[in-house]
Amino acid sequence: MPLRTCLGCRRVSEKNGLVRFVSREGVLALDSYAPGRGAYLCPSEKCVQAVCSKKEAFSRALKTKTAFVGFDELLRLIKSGNAP
Repeated sequence: MPLRTCLGCRRVSEKNGLVRFVSREGVLALDSYAPGRGAYLCPSEKCVQAVCSKKEAFSRALKTKTAFVGFDELLRLIKSGNAP
């Protein structure tokens, strides 16, 4: 199984244990798999809090300007598990 690094805790884990995000027209979106660049995050509140303290983390990881998503919205996206 491929390994990916969590943006929050920087731990390397198997891809299927992390949540994948992409940028769709500059908006952060949950995505199970799509071709192209993705950013990964552990599905824990601790990692969500850590990545929210680094406001440009998703933009850097995705190599495109991405609108900042706050803690509550990011946690809601992860818990819903639904791609927009």
